[in-house]
Amino acid sequence: MHIVISFRNVPSDIADIVIAELQNTAEGFEETDNGLKVIFLLENYNQDEIAQLASTYQLEFEKEEIAPQNWNAVWESNFNPVIVDDFVGIRASFHEPLQNIQHEILITPKMSFGTGHHATTHLMMQQMRKISFPGKSVFDFGTGTGVLAILAHRLGAENIFANDIDEWSILNARENFDQNNTAVSV
Repeated sequence: MHIVISFRNVPSDIADIVIAELQNTAEGFEETDNGLKVIFLLENYNQDEIAQLASTYQLEFEKEEIAPQNWNAVWESNFNPVIVDDFVGIRASFHEPLQNIQHEILITPKMSFGTGHHATTHLMMQQMRKISFPGKSVFDFGTGTGVLAILAHRLGAENIFANDIDEWSILNARENFDQNNTAVSV
């Protein structure tokens, strides 16, 4: 269970103080257009501490309880295929095969970066179309899901090395490399 405290109309200097005061107990912070959200695990939430901060800085707030849920499953259910021109398409196994594209990449969408939805990945794939890969070596730094390494393999790269600092991403990339019959060193 999570508790979300939404402070309304918080000046930025006061938001900084609230963040500093709660940084050791909160799970995260989100600055919004009209305030600040603070997320706590239920066991780390201290109602008296929030009341004291609100009183000290004359802040109004609302409390919301969020039931436990599988956030990865929620994210996956909102994952839509990505198509970059007629060049490459990225989809999950629960999507229908894509039509009229040169390269289809199948991924298991998890909490890793690199599904193609973000502009950087999308633009990289557009640029990769212009590069001659046969016989080349590729280093995919911050591989995330591994889609750029997979595409480099499909385009003929000979040696591909992919790395990431996030263990979750490394496991996800390996899964995606296997699913796409891609030989990559991780």
